[in-house]
Amino acid sequence: MLADQRLADPDGLKNGVLPLTPLATYGDPVLATYSSRKVEREFDTRHARDIEIAEIRVDDRDDPTSWEGENTYIAITRKITGYGDKPWTIGGYFESSQIGDEIERVMGSALLGLGAMAAAVIVAILLGRRLSRPIQAIAGQATRVADFDLDGVTPLPCSRVLELDNQASAFNAMLIGLRAFSTYIPRSLVAKLVRTGEIGIAEPREAVVTVMFTDIAGFTTLSEQMDAAAAARLLNHHFAILCGAVDAHGGTVDKFLGDGMLAFFGAPDRLKGHAAAAVRAAAAVREELEKDNLEAAGEGRPPLHVRIGIHTGSVIVGNIGASDRVNYTIVGDTVNVSQRLQDLGKAARTGRHRSNRHFRRDRVAARRKVRNDPGRQAQAARTRRGDGGLQAWQSRDVRIAPYGRSPRPSGLSNMPLPCR
Repeated sequence: MLADQRLADPDGLKNGVLPLTPLATYGDPVLATYSSRKVEREFDTRHARDIEIAEIRVDDRDDPTSWEGENTYIAITRKITGYGDKPWTIGGYFESSQIGDEIERVMGSALLGLGAMAAAVIVAILLGRRLSRPIQAIAGQATRVADFDLDGVTPLPCSRVLELDNQASAFNAMLIGLRAFSTYIPRSLVAKLVRTGEIGIAEPREAVVTVMFTDIAGFTTLSEQMDAAAAARLLNHHFAILCGAVDAHGGTVDKFLGDGMLAFFGAPDRLKGHAAAAVRAAAAVREELEKDNLEAAGEGRPPLHVRIGIHTGSVIVGNIGASDRVNYTIVGDTVNVSQRLQDLGKAARTGRHRSNRHFRRDRVAARRKVRNDPGRQAQAARTRRGDGGLQAWQSRDVRIAPYGRSPRPSGLSNMPLPCR
């Protein structure tokens, strides 16, 4: 024994504790049985830096109060060289109960850490779901805004999270602005432009479309007998019927001109059979106005009669206007012909007028019947472009055919079209 705490005791020399005392005679039962230690092979000395861990049992058979395993010690030693002929062994030993307590303490800490980690994971999942719910709501509402379905968008609720609350406030402010903005633009047109997804779809181009022009018969005289608010309510109600019919048959409302409306079919989306769709829309307008006039009689509102002109031809369609104010609209002789067709209702009461070019566009079956009947032939009036003449047809009864099929006029009358 070279070093021990008892060697530092001043009375150690009196008790025979001297340096280099053999372990067997040192008086320490643990060191005395060190040579019979049980080395733990589970610990590889190569990875433990030559540290040896061994178990030392000191059995005191004469002590009746001791039990098996009570006097068990764990020795941790290491051999060092370079200080003599033989390597030195330094180390220490502890009661196994002390090691067990530390292990239990470490295991308890590990279990507590695992429990805290599991709780943190659960809290993180719940918190993540709570944070993702408003984000998903924002994404869903933004998708509706992208489709320009502003009526289906609901304002976002407030949030306790500052960032989400700021985002909800900004989104709600944007929604208010878009709804105010959409009041002055045709929603169906914007929705079609967004839905097509084509690059440059709104750029001016030449296309063949079907133009519809409407006008309320005698509205000027009627409005003189009404105040401004009543006249505005009447017009708004009337235009709601017209817009509903045009939108239902794939048309685009261009603008309102006083008590008239300009709409076209076949742009911006390429509507197949747009001429037939325009006739179906006109027939739907007639039926809805007939029902509304019956309700107006019971409510004390004046009945309305509308003139409709329909013509198919080539136009320039796209964004037209100044740099700070642009309209997606159509221009061309086809628009003028449609308006003149509508004006024919003044001389032939009210009704729907279509040009023969319109019928040629969708190959209406009634055209062949009229062409083969000499009594129904109309005089051709040449347009200013001199394209071979134009005939105007007035429909007395149009049955609405299923979507995708041409309407079948059951009663047609013809008249010359003054294209001056």
